[in-house]
Amino acid sequence: MRKVMVSEYQQQEDGKWEIKEKGIAVFHAFGVNYEEFESGPGNFSTAIVEFPDGKVQNVPVGMVRFIDAALTEKG
Repeated sequence: MRKVMVSEYQQQEDGKWEIKEKGIAVFHAFGVNYEEFESGPGNFSTAIVEFPDGKVQNVPVGMVRFIDAALTEKG
């Protein structure tokens, strides 16, 4: 399993939203979620991650960054 940095939107004092790092987690798998619109559901890709305290979250893939390099062969 690979480590990831998970980010989230946080509202600032001035009312604006900003993306901030939430913390390091372990990536388990990719998933899918949806949001309802007037015209029907819209699907989006997610990452299923586990935080050190054992909590599991299904987060949009745009909010996840892998922080350890995949095993690659040097050559």
